Parts: sequence; C-alpha cells; structure tokens
Amino acid sequence: MIGAAVFAGAFAVAFLALALFVDPRALWWRFRARHFEHPEAHEPSAASFVGRRVLLGALAVFLGWQAVGMLRLAGVFETEPEHAEVLERVRSVARSVDGTRRSPLPAGDDGSWSTYLDPQLRGPEKNDPTAVLAWRSGAPEPDGNVERYDVSGAEGTVCLTVTATPAAEQPVPAYMTPIWFDLRAEAADGACARW
Repeated sequence: MIGAAVFAGAFAVAFLALALFVDPRALWWRFRARHFEHPEAHEPSAASFVGRRVLLGALAVFLGWQAVGMLRLAGVFETEPEHAEVLERVRSVARSVDGTRRSPLPAGDDGSWSTYLDPQLRGPEKNDPTAVLAWRSGAPEPDGNVERYDVSGAEGTVCLTVTATPAAEQPVPAYMTPIWFDLRAEAADGACARW
C-alpha cells in the first residue's frame, strides 16, 4: 500500500511540475510541429494549452489525494488520542452507562461489561483505546459486582468503574439467578486500584 502511495505521489509531483513549469506551446513546437509542412497553421489554440495545464493540475491534485488516502489506510498518519481526549471519552461512556439496566455477557477474562464499553470508546483513529479489566469483585450473579477497567492512551491511563446490582424487577422467578442489573459508572483520572 505504501509503495502504491509513493508511486501515485511521484506522478502527482511530476504532473504538477508539468502544469506549472513547462510551457505546453514550447513542447508542441519541439515534438509535434516537425510533423507538419506548415506548423503555424496546425498550432493548437491558446485555450487548448491552458486546458492542458488545468488538466495536468487536476490530475496532480487527484493523484495526491489518492496517495494521502492510501497512506491513511496504511496507518502512516495514525496517532493515539491525547490523554484529555481519552479522559473525555471515558467520562462520556460513564455518563451513558450510568443508570442503565443491562444483562451481563458471560464473564470472560475481559469482564462482564466490556462488550458494552468498547464500542462507545471508539473514535476516528485506528488506535482507539479499549477497556482492559484491571480488577473484578467476582461474577455479577447473584449479588452484583464491581469491575474496574483501565483505559490507556498515549499519555496516561483512566479508570472506569462499573458497579452492578440486581434490578428490583426481574423477568424470571425469584429463585432463579437475576438477569438484569442496574449499572452505575464513574470515571477517574489515573490507573485503577487492583483491590
């Protein structure tokens, strides 16, 4: 991908140089005029020479735009989000999760609630932060739990704490394990405590 971007970029520079610094009339007289017995009669109009410059300029812009697009796809311009942006994203996720009622996914190594958190942390970059489980008080069933997630960026870590308590109203009989949990969430600057 990077090779194709360099190739397109080289042609973009060449076409731009032709459009700006090479006289199309001189090129015509140098390479095409000798094919005619009376070249003055066959010389293209001034508008066609201007059109050639404009076309070369437009082609240079298009190829430059394609080269930049290919470099973006290859991840050349990707950077990790700033700490302030990560902190704001985590606070936004905490606000959106806080006060909701959800059913936990099977508790794996990444936590019961991470599937709900990670999509909301995503931004326009490829190197988006993800919620990594730092500490868990146990499985949410039957009494609820607390899970702390570290969300790391280029300059630091933010802690997202999710507290789950069984909802008062359950769609199952009381003797069964609760299905719905009321979630509370809060964000704090800095890494999560491991207890």
